[in-house]
Parts: sequence; C-alpha cells; structure tokens
Amino acid sequence: MTSTGTWSADPRRLIGSLLAALALAGCSLPVADKESDADARAFYAELRAGADLTRDTHLDPSLRAAAAALSPADVKAQLPAGAPTKVNVTGWNYASSAGAGSVATLSHDYVYAGGKTVHVMVGLHKYPGQATWAIVGFRAIADGAAQPLLLGEMPRVGSGGGDD
Repeated sequence: MTSTGTWSADPRRLIGSLLAALALAGCSLPVADKESDADARAFYAELRAGADLTRDTHLDPSLRAAAAALSPADVKAQLPAGAPTKVNVTGWNYASSAGAGSVATLSHDYVYAGGKTVHVMVGLHKYPGQATWAIVGFRAIADGAAQPLLLGEMPRVGSGGGDD
C-alpha cells in the first residue's frame, strides 16, 4: 500500500509475488498440447508395465527394432517399484514448419512413494499430413541411476525441425 492507503500497481512486485506463489504451490507447468502429453504419458506407462513396445501405435516405425532390444527386465531394474504417485510437467518445447511438420519435446517428473523420482523426456514428431504424433525419442533416468534408458533421439526444436 502507498502512504495514501491505496494499492501500488508496481508490475515488478506483482510478477514477483505471482512467481513466489507459484513456487510455494509446487504446481507443474501447464500442457501446451494435450494429445502429445497424453501420448508421452501413455508410452511411459507402457514401458513401465513391460508392454511389447514394438506394437505401440505411437512409436515411430524407425524405433521398432530398438524397442525390441529393450528387455522388460532391464527396464524394471532401472525404475522404482509400483506406480508413480504424482506426475509433474517440468518442460515442453514445440515448433512447426510447413515442410517438416511439428516437433515436440516434453519433460515429466514421475514421483514415486519414498521420494524417488524418474525424470523423463519424450521427443515426438507429427509429420506433414499426419494426424497423430509419433514418438521419435525417449530418455528416462531415475534418481541415483548410473545410466538412463534411451530410445531414439530427441527432435531438434528450433534448428531445422521448425520455425525459429
């Protein structure tokens, strides 16, 4: 408040207060594209459950052989037991180009009981004329793990994969 008893309209204070409130609330980022977010989450759930990823309709055909090489036992050994208790969206990036289609990189933190977290990044591509996203890259690493689970490569958003 100012000395006259009215509220100050200083935008820096307002933005600072808003950022502090968001940090205290512990909220995750909003999702820019619900379809790509749902595909990324579903792929992680299938991987975690030991599903046959070579039959995953969201997986880019170029990754089917690499997916077949991921043994469910190896995956299970790197992830915490049970289902995650919370999923936080920690980042996303989207770009599109008329000639190349759209690319997305989504990051989620899967929080498990006992405080373990798995940090997941999923790369997706929607080719020109294609109605659905295809998963072209996947990376997951659990807290304390020596090596990440890797499949394919992340799309290069902003460097040839879309408009800058």
